[in-house]
Amino acid sequence: MVVVRRVIKGIFLLLLVGGLVAGITIGVPMFNETFTSIAVAAVNLSPGMRIGDGMAVMRMWRRDQVPEGAVFSLEGIMGKYVRERVAKDQPISPRQVTTVAPPPPHPCLRGIVTPQGYHASPFWVPTADAARLFVGDRVDITMVPIDRTQTPIVVKDRVTLRVGWRVHYIDYADPIRERQGVVPVYLKIKSEEADKYLPDAWDGGTTRIFRSDR
Repeated sequence: MVVVRRVIKGIFLLLLVGGLVAGITIGVPMFNETFTSIAVAAVNLSPGMRIGDGMAVMRMWRRDQVPEGAVFSLEGIMGKYVRERVAKDQPISPRQVTTVAPPPPHPCLRGIVTPQGYHASPFWVPTADAARLFVGDRVDITMVPIDRTQTPIVVKDRVTLRVGWRVHYIDYADPIRERQGVVPVYLKIKSEEADKYLPDAWDGGTTRIFRSDR
């Protein structure tokens, strides 16, 4: 009886392995016939942005739904500049990118003030927040100020600003993104507005930026 049971168990295992092999042999070609990989935006891409690491990814897509002009490799778009808006998770086509570098945004750094009195101030926000923004979006800001002038350091109450500042520049190339998972988002602000609304001793606190519904 023991020998018979071992034989039956062996036959069952052989049938099971054979079924798995057959399933893989049939399933993989069927999957490859149904799906393919295309390049999509990993973040909201605004005109003028240079596509760098983490800004585009390959995503599985049904072959019968692949849009005309889809890109089947990241090599065709990496390092190129965005010509028109591409929303996160949407396919990227060659007509939406160019090798021609646009003029740099002005002002693109803190301290440069336009004749109208605006300057661009950076706010370091989680990559997930930045990924949902387009340049030009009107946004609200939530921050937790930290006062490092005191010992021990004082964490202040959360502050929400609904002043309608606009996104001027999103710097995905800043190395801080890889180290800390945050992205500098530059907002176009008038100096008197910054003095009026930004909390004192705001230094290193958590900051979130969301598209405003105003």
